[in-house]
Amino acid sequence: MRHDARSGRAAARLALVLAGLASAGLASALEWPLDAARPPATFGTPARGRFVAGIALASDAALVRAAGEGELVYFRDDPGAATRLPSTLGSFAVVEHERGLAGVYAGLAPGSVSSYLGKVKGGQILGAAGASGWTEGAGLFFSLYDRGAARWVNPYLLLPRLKDVTPPNIRSAALVREGKSYVLGETKSVRQGGYAIAVDIADPLDAPWSAGAPAPFYVRLVVDGAKIAELRYDIAEGRKGSLFLFPEAPRSREAYLAPDGRAILAERTFTRGRSTIEILVRDFAGNERAATWVVGVE
Repeated sequence: MRHDARSGRAAARLALVLAGLASAGLASALEWPLDAARPPATFGTPARGRFVAGIALASDAALVRAAGEGELVYFRDDPGAATRLPSTLGSFAVVEHERGLAGVYAGLAPGSVSSYLGKVKGGQILGAAGASGWTEGAGLFFSLYDRGAARWVNPYLLLPRLKDVTPPNIRSAALVREGKSYVLGETKSVRQGGYAIAVDIADPLDAPWSAGAPAPFYVRLVVDGAKIAELRYDIAEGRKGSLFLFPEAPRSREAYLAPDGRAILAERTFTRGRSTIEILVRDFAGNERAATWVVGVE
C-alpha cells in the first residue's frame, strides 16, 4: 500500500510538472538539442540488455544546444582521465531546466563542453556531438530526470514531434513456456497451461546506426476480448539496482526484457479451446500497427 500511494503521488507530481512546462509559454516545453534530429534509439529501447532511459540522436560533429533555459549544474569533459566516478556517459553536461527537470547531454566530443556557462539560455551551445562514453555511433544521448519524483521522463513528451508516417513493426509474437517458444501464426495448437506472451516489436527510424530495436510508445495486449496489458513508455524509475518501466504496473528490465530482446507483455494461463491474441503498437506520432492470431489449446 505504501508503494501504491508513493507511486500515485509521484505520478500526480509528474503530471503537474509536464502541465506546468506546457503552460509556461513554451509551445513544446523544450526544443530539440540537435538540428535535424535522427534518433537511432528511443526511450525504452533494449540496448545490450539494458533500457535506454532517454533518446539517442545520430550526428557527426554537430553543435549541441540547450533544449531550454536553465543552469549548468554539472559537467565532465575528460572521460579518459583517471577518476573515482567512472561513467558510461563520456563527456557530458547536466542542465537544470524548469520545474526541477535535469537535462543530461551525454556522449559529447571530449574538450567541447561549454564548462564556463552558469545560467543557460535556450538554444545556447553546450558542446559538440561526439562518440564518447558507451555508444554505438556518433551523436548525442539526451535524457530528462525529474528530480522531485526521482524518475526519468521520456523526452518525446516535451519535444516537438518529429515527422513520422511509418508505423511500428510487430516482427513476431510467441507463447513461451519452459524456455521453448511457440511462434504465433506458425503454431496451430499448444497444451493448456501457463505461458509468457513475448513479442518482438520495433519502431523503424531513419538513422545511420542502431543501438537496438527502437521501442514504440504504446503497446496493448488483448486475449479473448480482455485487455491484459496496456504499457506506455513514458517514465522510468530506478529501484534496487534495476530500472523499472510502467509505474502503474511496474516491470523491471529483467521481468520485461527477454535475453533475446523480446518484450514479455504478460503471463497467462490458457485453458482448452481456442484463444484469440491481439497486439497493438503505436509510436509517439500516432502511427499504429495491429496483429491478431488464433491458437488452439489442447
